[in-house]
Amino acid sequence: MQIVTTDYAAEHLDELIERVVQGESITLSSEGRPVVRLVRIEDDTEQEVPAAEVEEAFYGD
Repeated sequence: MQIVTTDYAAEHLDELIERVVQGESITLSSEGRPVVRLVRIEDDTEQEVPAAEVEEAFYGD
């Protein structure tokens, strides 16, 4: 796994996406701290979740 800055990622997003598609995971850092990880989605057959269910999960009834 490689770590790159968010600034680098913004300038090289196409390259990073291609590397992730090939199976690499890449961590983005900001101010020297890891903040997000780019990983390939293994199963793209997931069903879409209705917005109402998402809202309920985050905000309750």
